[in-house]
Amino acid sequence: MTAEIPNQFIQVPGFLKPEELIQIAAIIERSAFIDGSATATDDAKSVKNNQQLPDGPELYQIQSIIQNAISQSPLIQASTMPVVVLPALVSQYEGGMSYGWHVDSPLMGGAPTIRTDVGMTVFLSDPTTYTGGELVIQGPNGQVSVKMRKGDAIIYPTTRLHGVAPVTQGKRQVAVTWMQCAVRNSDKRELLFQLRSVQESVFKKMGSSSENQMLQQIYSNLLRDWCEL
Repeated sequence: MTAEIPNQFIQVPGFLKPEELIQIAAIIERSAFIDGSATATDDAKSVKNNQQLPDGPELYQIQSIIQNAISQSPLIQASTMPVVVLPALVSQYEGGMSYGWHVDSPLMGGAPTIRTDVGMTVFLSDPTTYTGGELVIQGPNGQVSVKMRKGDAIIYPTTRLHGVAPVTQGKRQVAVTWMQCAVRNSDKRELLFQLRSVQESVFKKMGSSSENQMLQQIYSNLLRDWCEL
């Protein structure tokens, strides 16, 4: 059963600008991928079959672009409230490669180690250039299948089983990262995001009204009560 993308999965269209995509493509073109299973942990090692950019100047350049785009995205900041973002991994899937069902490690990184509340996949390939390769996630109402445009991104709770369907033709290139959020509970993050969106809508229509001030007060007090820093 394939379900619609739930609200807790944040779609970020146009996450990367065209010039950033050109820059990343040029970096990847002059880079060599290695076996990606080295970075898998626990049971994921047995189901991960892809390639990855190794540590080095090329990967660090792409990581910097991704980090900057996250910090500049109002949607990500409002919906996810990231406290720490891990440096991105850049992966490639060619014919027959896939990533079986797995759950991401709850703790990642070295200095610092973070609690992985959400994962983010950034699509670096035009979807018309490869077949298969969908990001598949077990959502609350069934399996969600995601294949977005080049430069788009999706953020999803790491509590969900997910994987990558086999690529049958072409190359699928993505960047993947993980974040620790100021509010760890995804339902509470969704509620705060909805409340903030309503508050901004009221402000646009009515300015600094008593209704707007009350919504801002509710948002601030809930965030103060739920956040972990």
